[in-house]
Amino acid sequence: MDKSISNKIRILSFYSIFMVVVCHAYNLTSLKTEKDRDIVYYIEYLFALELSNIFIPMFFFISGYLFFNNHDFSVFTFKRKIKNRFKTLVVPYFLWCGLWFLVVYAIQFIPALSQFFEEPLYTMPGWKQLWLAFVDPINYTFWFIRELIFYVWLTPLIYLGIRYLKFYFILILGVLIFLEQPSVLYVNNIYLFQYLGLFSFSCGAYTSISKLTIVSNFKTSTYLFLLLIWAVLIVFNFYVRETFEENYWLAILCRRVTMFVGFFTVWCWYDFINKKYEFVNKPLYGYRFFIYAAHGVALTYVTKIYVKYIGENDLVLLLLFFISPILATWICVGCAKLLQKVTPKVYSLFTGSR
Repeated sequence: MDKSISNKIRILSFYSIFMVVVCHAYNLTSLKTEKDRDIVYYIEYLFALELSNIFIPMFFFISGYLFFNNHDFSVFTFKRKIKNRFKTLVVPYFLWCGLWFLVVYAIQFIPALSQFFEEPLYTMPGWKQLWLAFVDPINYTFWFIRELIFYVWLTPLIYLGIRYLKFYFILILGVLIFLEQPSVLYVNNIYLFQYLGLFSFSCGAYTSISKLTIVSNFKTSTYLFLLLIWAVLIVFNFYVRETFEENYWLAILCRRVTMFVGFFTVWCWYDFINKKYEFVNKPLYGYRFFIYAAHGVALTYVTKIYVKYIGENDLVLLLLFFISPILATWICVGCAKLLQKVTPKVYSLFTGSR
C-alpha cells in the first residue's frame, strides 16, 4: 500500500476513535438540560452525536478496504485473511469483553458504586451473564467488532456480489440502510448484521476491488461547498430530530444522508489540509485500538459519578465534556505503554498484534 494512503487511514482512524471517546463523554442523559434543550445540550449533542456518528461508516469502510487490499481473490487468500482477522478481531473481542465483564461484576459488590447499576450481574441467570459478556457486551463499544466479525465471515459472498452485480450490489445494500429495521436480525433487544455497517464495509471492499482512488483532488471551492452542505444538513437534521419520531422515514433519511455526507467531507478535507500542511504519522496513533477498547466502560461510569455530585451545573458539565475525552485518551495511552513495556506478549494478545 502506498505510504500516503497508509498514513491517511492510520491518522483518520486515530481521530475517528478519539471522536468515539468524545461521543461517550456525553453527560446530559436524563438531566433537565437535556429535556429543556438549552445551548449546552446543543453543543454536546453536536460533538457527541452529529460529528461523531460519521466515523461509524468510516471505520467499516476502512475495514472493508483493508481486507480486500492486495487480495488476489483466491480461496487460499480468503482463508489466510479470515484467519488473520481471527487474531486481530475475535481474540481481542473475547479478551476485552470478558475482562470488562469481570471488572464490572466485581465493582458491583462495592456499596458506594453498586447504586449506579440497575440490576447486579451476580443476580442474573447464567445465560444472561454470558449474553452481556459476549453478545451484547457490557464493553458496549465492541458492538462494532462484533459486527465486523460477521462481515469478515461474509467476505466471499460480498466479493461474489461485487464481481457479478458490480455497483448494483452496492446500490441494493444502500437501499437497506434507509429501512426502519436497521438490521437483518433483532434478538433480545439488540441488532445483529446491521445494514449500515454491511453497506459501509462493502463500499470499502468495492473501492479496493475496483482499485478506485481514495485520495481526493478537487478545487478549493469544491471542498468549501462540501463543508457548507454538511453544515446545512446538520442544522436541518437537528430540526427533523426535534420534530419527528426517530423511526419516521424523514428522520431516518436525514440521519443517513447527513452521516455519509459528513464522512465524505471529512475524508476529502484530510486531503485538502494534507496538501498544505502535511500530516505527520506519530507513534501515538499506534495506540488507537487500545484507546478504543479500554475507554468505554471506565469513561461511562466516571461520567455517571461526577454528574451525580455536580448536578445541574451546565457550564461545569460542558467543561468536563471536553476535558474528559482528552484525559481518558492519555490515561489509556499511558496504560498501553506500561502494559507494552511490562508484558509485551499480553499487550500483543489484547491488541491483536496491532
